[in-house]
Amino acid sequence: MARKSSAAASVPPTSYELLARRIHRQVMSPSAQLKRRTVIERKPGEREDDWDLLLEQLSEEESVLMTRLEGGAVQLAWTNQHPD
Repeated sequence: MARKSSAAASVPPTSYELLARRIHRQVMSPSAQLKRRTVIERKPGEREDDWDLLLEQLSEEESVLMTRLEGGAVQLAWTNQHPD
């Protein structure tokens, strides 16, 4: 009997998905969550168009404040969206 492979398992993540996952991990880190802020930056080898798309999507989030820093880094700050 031939084993069927999942289509999702055989498709590698896109460069954008890899970037978004990296930034998500950084935002969800205990330190960033405690401070409700973090500084993100594009790493060598990451595509500029992926970076621009990510920043565009982040700018659409009402609870996120983006501050562009020197050298291309961006500080993200956010509010607590959970009701008390």
